[in-house]
Amino acid sequence: MSDTLRAFVARASVLYERIFSIHELRQNVVLKWLLGALLVFFFLNFSMWFHSPEATIEGYQSGEVACWPYFQNCGEYFFLHSGAVDYSKSIFYMALYGAILLAVWAMWRGRWGLSHFLLLLLTIWEALVAFVFSYWTGPYYTYHVVLAAILLVATHKEYFARLAFVLFYFLSAPIKFDDTWILGTYFSATQTGLPIFPDALIPLFSNIVIFSQVVGCWFLLSSNKWLQRWAFIFFVAFHLYSGVLVGYFFPTAALLPLLVLFGPLYQPLNIPFGRKTIVGWIISMALIAFSLVGFLLPGDRKLTQQGNRFGFFMFEANHQCAIEFDVYLKENVPREPYARWENAPGTSCTNRYCQVSVHERSENNYRIRSERYESGVSHSRCDPYNWLVQAKARCREIEIEKISFRLDHSINGGPLYRIVDEDDACTLTYKPFGENSWISEPPEAPVVGYPNKNFHHF
Repeated sequence: MSDTLRAFVARASVLYERIFSIHELRQNVVLKWLLGALLVFFFLNFSMWFHSPEATIEGYQSGEVACWPYFQNCGEYFFLHSGAVDYSKSIFYMALYGAILLAVWAMWRGRWGLSHFLLLLLTIWEALVAFVFSYWTGPYYTYHVVLAAILLVATHKEYFARLAFVLFYFLSAPIKFDDTWILGTYFSATQTGLPIFPDALIPLFSNIVIFSQVVGCWFLLSSNKWLQRWAFIFFVAFHLYSGVLVGYFFPTAALLPLLVLFGPLYQPLNIPFGRKTIVGWIISMALIAFSLVGFLLPGDRKLTQQGNRFGFFMFEANHQCAIEFDVYLKENVPREPYARWENAPGTSCTNRYCQVSVHERSENNYRIRSERYESGVSHSRCDPYNWLVQAKARCREIEIEKISFRLDHSINGGPLYRIVDEDDACTLTYKPFGENSWISEPPEAPVVGYPNKNFHHF
């Protein structure tokens, strides 16, 4: 390396460290542990995406991957193919794996500027997938991306990471202010109820959760050691218990930052003010704004799912649904069926739904293929938008004239309402921030039946 280039790199490194306050990362042991915790989640997350259709061209073309409604054609910018086509996705994710390992090495050698830069690259990709390329991602991706963003660009990083984590709890509470949680009908409407405890205690425990998320979470920031430690112990126990319902993934995303930010290394911090704190406060305000979107959009967000992905909750209601498609196939056009839709009845189960029946009949120069899908577990959201994406992906096939679309949705064991009943899904459009007239609510949506008790299973 020439002296000129070496001098340029040195100046760029100094500027980079000044802009992103790398000195905080270098001097603060809590932030070092937080960086390590974030890398663990990157590893878990990318290992899952390695084997999924997320952000792949084929996933978009088949309708398995739905872009966020505010950027519905995002798949046109995908550059990764599924493993059945080539190795582009495998190569890309192994490069990300290498970046994670290199970040660990940089931490070990005290190269905090390099570890920060690698975290930036990892965060950019996860943010793109979680907030643009994939509408399937859960709220734990929000946690992870926000904490990484604070570690990357804010000053007073430890304080704002703590504040953001407490806001995750607080902002997940408003969605629970109804029968689902106050009366505990989410769990009482399932066959297995609440793990360990009898059904009679469900309302007690569900209201304890609500109280903890509205009030108790703020004690995590307390300067009173006794209050802070009891709040910390409660939330550790809560996440360990929640793992019985949701598995390892979400507790890992929540417990690692909780242990780092509020555990043995916790020391009270004063609220920071001044020009340098602007970025941290903007991120905090953005969290609040993001959680409000779903409440401001028209309609019952739990039933219609319009805006329901804006929030930090893990599950908000017990969902059950049935989806029916009548696919009108032109008789005189050779068929080139896509394998995903050609399974025998009862054998096609993807994304928490199962194809329970399929049959064909002839009518008016069409072969009509009738398909029925049913949700299998309580957290299958039954989102009309996701099913519309899958239907419209099939509309591009030359042999398909139209696809009629019906969706029946039940919440917390209540009636099945027919919220979608459309003659041709191929002509429908979805408004991300407006009312979608083709999605109905009671009393316009008729009752078409009542479900059996559901299952909660991840």
